[in-house]
Amino acid sequence: MESGTVTEWMTKNKISDENINFIETVLTFTSSVKIIPDKQDVINENLKTLFPSKKVIIKPDLTFQEFTQILKDSDLEVDPVELLNKYRSQGVCVNLCDELLNDGKTNNTF
Repeated sequence: MESGTVTEWMTKNKISDENINFIETVLTFTSSVKIIPDKQDVINENLKTLFPSKKVIIKPDLTFQEFTQILKDSDLEVDPVELLNKYRSQGVCVNLCDELLNDGKTNNTF
């Protein structure tokens, strides 16, 4: 894997700052709702406020396929496996990234 941050990698792959923020927010909000599921409604309201043009609902049992669909629905052309591996390697949302990657392998999504 090449050096540099995941943000630098996404910028190099022509992902806009807004979409980088969106991806990071989806990952951190999903990680949060896994820990505090009773705040799911508040977290989703905040997500809608931050990104009104995006159609996504955060839930604690997000699957790899659903994460991939979020990227696709947001017109983000990025390899979800590489993206999750880059976040995981930098220590960002490691547990969530591991869960999503394992789900993708288990369900033969990649």
